[in-house]
Order: sequence, then C-alpha cells, then structure tokens
Amino acid sequence: MIANSNPSTSVPLGLQHKGVRQFIKFAIVGASSTVVNFGLFNILCHVLHCTLFLSLTAAFLISVGNGFYWNRHWTFKEARGASAGEQSAKFMAVNLVAFILNLSIVSITIAHFTAGAGGGFLGAPGHLHQVVYAMISGQGKGQFGVGLTNGALAVATCVVVFWNFFANRFWTFRH
Repeated sequence: MIANSNPSTSVPLGLQHKGVRQFIKFAIVGASSTVVNFGLFNILCHVLHCTLFLSLTAAFLISVGNGFYWNRHWTFKEARGASAGEQSAKFMAVNLVAFILNLSIVSITIAHFTAGAGGGFLGAPGHLHQVVYAMISGQGKGQFGVGLTNGALAVATCVVVFWNFFANRFWTFRH
C-alpha cells in the first residue's frame, strides 16, 4: 500500500490549522488537569475538611504540574527545544495569574450565591470580605456546600482556561 504523501488529506479540514490542533490538545490536557483539580479539591475540602483556600491551593498546584508536563511533552512539543527551566518559570507565572483569577472568581461566585435577598450582587457591604475570611480560616465554611463550591470552581475554570491557553501558546511555549 502506498502512503499518502499529502498530509492535509488525512486530517479533517478544521484540524489542518496548527492552532486548532493545539487548542484541542490543550483542552484534553486541561480536562485531565480539571479532573485532578476537582478530585483533589473535593477530597481535601469535603472529605478531609481542609479550608477552602488550602484545598483550592493544593489542588491547583498539583493540576498545574500535570498541565505543564503534558503541555510541554505533547501539546506544544515543538517548543521543547527551549529550556525546561525557563518554560516552567513562565508556566508558573501564567498560572500564578490564573490562580489569582481562580480564587477571585470562586470568592465572588460564592459571595453572590450566599448574599441573600436585597444585598446586591455580592451581598451587604462586607459580605465578600466574610466569604474570603471563611475561605482562608475555615470558620463558617459549612455554609458553602459541595454544589456551591464545585459550581464556583467550574465557573472559574471556564473563564481561566482561555487565559491559560493564549498566555501559554504565545508566551510560555512560543516556538
């Protein structure tokens, strides 16, 4: 059998663009990192009863490690010629911004859904502060159920994925 010498005919039309293929690979890696993130978050927060902040932080860091490994070795493999140390520093910088976005969105989402009637988008003055304090200290975190915390984390994940892809594609793993 003769191999087809035109690689574009073996790839579906929409996947011929390198950016589309990279985004699909990035999404697959992101899905695996999301499973790691949600799984570890739920174990730490709802099984071991760690604070929301500790649970979010530990789960995020482990999922970032997963994402770096697979993005460097699969999604953006053509950029492996660059220093792994430089790429990991850039990846951590991108993910530090992502982590701040993640915590902010989770806090705002929880504050919104625990605001009560008549308090405005984030509740009465000081409510967001109380939510952030409860996330860090663990005091009063019982008011944040599994559905609310996972929903807030899902909202944050849906927003942060776009920041991560574009920052990593055009800066961390730029080829």
